[in-house]
Amino acid sequence: MRIHNVLKTMGICSGWLLCGPVSAYYAYELPTASAYDLELNTGMGNSQGTLQWNIAGGNDGPNILSELTYKDVNFRQFTMASTLRLHRGWLAQHEVFASFSHGAANQGTVQDSDYDGDNRSGEYSRSYSSAVDSKMTDFSLGLARRVQLDAFQVIKPMVGFSRKTQNMLMTEGVQTINTDDPAAIGPFRGTLNSSYDTTWDSLWLGLGWSLETRHHQLGLAARFEWLDYSAVADWNLRSDFAHPKSFSQRATGNGYSVSLDYSYHFNQTISMWLSWQQKDWKTDPGQDTVYFADGSRGSTQLNEVSWQESGISTGMILRF
Repeated sequence: MRIHNVLKTMGICSGWLLCGPVSAYYAYELPTASAYDLELNTGMGNSQGTLQWNIAGGNDGPNILSELTYKDVNFRQFTMASTLRLHRGWLAQHEVFASFSHGAANQGTVQDSDYDGDNRSGEYSRSYSSAVDSKMTDFSLGLARRVQLDAFQVIKPMVGFSRKTQNMLMTEGVQTINTDDPAAIGPFRGTLNSSYDTTWDSLWLGLGWSLETRHHQLGLAARFEWLDYSAVADWNLRSDFAHPKSFSQRATGNGYSVSLDYSYHFNQTISMWLSWQQKDWKTDPGQDTVYFADGSRGSTQLNEVSWQESGISTGMILRF
């Protein structure tokens, strides 16, 4: 039997490389004249990420007026993936793969700071809250070309599309700095229940490499991504803002993802896998639009949005 590399996008975060991480692994090709074979992948994972954004204060304001950081938000995720390997036709030696993951956060903190001066000076307001129960979903669709280097090594150029959505929550607020009203220090007087919903759309190019023996496989994959970012927020305690759409943000940017994977093949049908992935995304300056309760709106510069994530996942592969 010939050995071929099978590149899968698995959800880690529960990761899939970039939207979840892209995992590369090998599997045995079934000894048949079939034009294709199919692999199904399912597993569980744990992914931790930090989301940060800040806006400028306009022509007369500081270069960083307000900054929000969702720090070390830990997601427990379930992931599914499938790979269709084609052996005939004009797409022979290609793979079409899709992956999906979804998870909820069981820990994470949020810091919201406002500044009077440039470069984060003159901080006049700071609060902390919980990001627990925030949610994250990843979807990825891609096409890969198998290039056999020798009996054990394969490289795979890849291209695809991915989408990450995040429903980031803020609850249990505590004010720690308030120079305008020192009496407000302590738990929020109202019930904090704010949300920040993001969408990261990505077109990406990638390259995978795998090394495999009869039962073992080690894979490495990397992707470069072009990002289109949008977000909508509801700041429930701001009476001067409209609800449920208090402000929106848009920007473009780029980033990368890498994954390292290992799989053990029990036989032609069943394998177990373990994957680690990391990603780093950042936008260029964009626009932040505020919607006020009186129906008016204003805008300022969205300086940047960044997302860093790393995680590990494991599961089972079934091949038909």
